[in-house]
Amino acid sequence: MNERQSNHPLLPKATEKIFTVVMLFYTTGAVMPFILGEVDPLSPAQIKPMELAVKAALYAVTFYFIALRWRSFVRGVWNVKWITALVLIAVASTSWSQDPYLTLRGSAVLLATTAFGFYFGTRYTVPEQLRLLGWACFLVVSMSFFSAILFPGYGTEQGSYAGAWRGVFIQKNGLAEAMVLAVLVFLFARAGMGRSLRWLGIAASLTLLYLSRSVTGMIICAGIMAILALYRLVGPRSAKAIPFTAAGLLIVGFMVVQNFTVAGALQLVGRSPDLTGRTDLWSAALLSISKRPLLGYGFSAFWQGMNGESGSVLDKIGWMAGYAHNGFLDLMLHLGLLGLVTFAVGYLVLWRRALGLHSREPGPVPIWLCMFLIVMLLYNFTEGSILTQNSIYWVLYTSTAVALFPASFRRFCAGPNR
Repeated sequence: MNERQSNHPLLPKATEKIFTVVMLFYTTGAVMPFILGEVDPLSPAQIKPMELAVKAALYAVTFYFIALRWRSFVRGVWNVKWITALVLIAVASTSWSQDPYLTLRGSAVLLATTAFGFYFGTRYTVPEQLRLLGWACFLVVSMSFFSAILFPGYGTEQGSYAGAWRGVFIQKNGLAEAMVLAVLVFLFARAGMGRSLRWLGIAASLTLLYLSRSVTGMIICAGIMAILALYRLVGPRSAKAIPFTAAGLLIVGFMVVQNFTVAGALQLVGRSPDLTGRTDLWSAALLSISKRPLLGYGFSAFWQGMNGESGSVLDKIGWMAGYAHNGFLDLMLHLGLLGLVTFAVGYLVLWRRALGLHSREPGPVPIWLCMFLIVMLLYNFTEGSILTQNSIYWVLYTSTAVALFPASFRRFCAGPNR
């Protein structure tokens, strides 16, 4: 890029890029719980002034940058109507929520998180997004090693999972989820990051994933590598085979959950046949869903510890859960079938666009968009990132939707990564 281009008023300046990296880092969920103190997921009404101040400051800067180029932001919001509709349903659920205050508060943070996703998607091309994501992931990886090695009381698990690394996250599965994303980002972040640095990032991320002892993370990462290899094998014209591969992986996973004859295999990797209590939790959650199937209990209003309907779930499972450990069940608990159908239709629209782009556009960018959609789907079977506040997965899902809008692809996917 020459001097004239670098001074162009419409191009992101260094300060804006640094802020974006900080925001991406923040939405990974790293570090902040240790600085501010963890908010008890079973006490959703709990508010910490310092946490509120940090959140308000970061999103205030986000809206400042949005205001500078509000036309492109509004255009992005209009173009991805399915995500916009889902967020508006979450806000509207205040009217039927079992706790309107919690829904209103959670909806405000969700709106801010989604706004950052739209900003990220409309402000940067996909290669630029990958480069900024790469630096955010590099910070997470470096600080996780630093934390676990120099401060093991913070960087490693205590109690039943003693010895498992959690890095700068509050729990080992948080580290694993971030490392799965980091591996994918380093594989595709080619512009602006040296080859040696990228491969170092991949090796370090895989090492942290292994040290986290997260079986879910390892399986999903292995699945990603297998699907990437399949992409290269079948080529763009046969890209429609990829969703069937992903579906096959999901079916196998479902069979593992339901078929108790694989108990021995699960024990080999240190897991019980009920997936560490998840199957009991899912059964109890489905029972609660059946009581309010159409609209759910209101966004961010179901999990209230022993209060409300979540109390009956916790009574049945015998342990304290703060979410359903399944993004689709959590979505139904919050917004019922209305929310689930809205998300599913929007996701299928994005899949169709992603496969169409991969079949006719060269380069790794369309593959990145496809792969992220696969990861988003897979992780929601055991964790949850649909409509999640301050979540990098929801931010990237939103920015991916912006890039996949047909009229936007040439603009947002242009660059050295094509």
